[in-house]
Amino acid sequence: MINLIWFAMFALAFLAAGFNGTLDATTQALFAATEQTVTFCLGLVGILAFWSGIMRIAEVSGLTGIIARAFHPLLKRLFPQIKNQATLGAVALSLAANLLGLSNAATPLGLKAIRDLARENPQPGRLSPAICTFVTLILGGVTLFPTTVIAFRAKTGSQSPAAILWPILGATLFGTAVALILNRLFSGTRRP
Repeated sequence: MINLIWFAMFALAFLAAGFNGTLDATTQALFAATEQTVTFCLGLVGILAFWSGIMRIAEVSGLTGIIARAFHPLLKRLFPQIKNQATLGAVALSLAANLLGLSNAATPLGLKAIRDLARENPQPGRLSPAICTFVTLILGGVTLFPTTVIAFRAKTGSQSPAAILWPILGATLFGTAVALILNRLFSGTRRP
């Protein structure tokens, strides 16, 4: 459906340009915009590659493990039904990667955590409370270093690309807390 909407908007824009006699200017603007988009994306690839490398260094050096162990007491309270320490470790590593703002690099870790949580699900085919809680935490997006957003701001010429650090941290902490409360209320699970 969304593809039809985009196609309709594109077609209407070109029809309007044809009726207004600005089809040449519209075509030139389209080519200039696509060139800028490719240049912008190539710049971001470098930044994402850099932070993915930093994440790999953090994994090899044990930093993500340290962060995972720091989260262990909190995770035991959020996931009381999960007894397997390896599953809690996968969840912790995924959360640590998201906390460091490495959303693209964190995707494989999140998929592994979901796979491990699904294996422990007592009702296969249905979402378990643990999976719902994990998805709530990931989508809440608490991030200490929003590297992708800072990269976007730097690439677009911001004078202070990291100025959004504290507002993003506050908003994501608040949003995640509210989401966890609602998840707990609507899932029907209570702490043991």
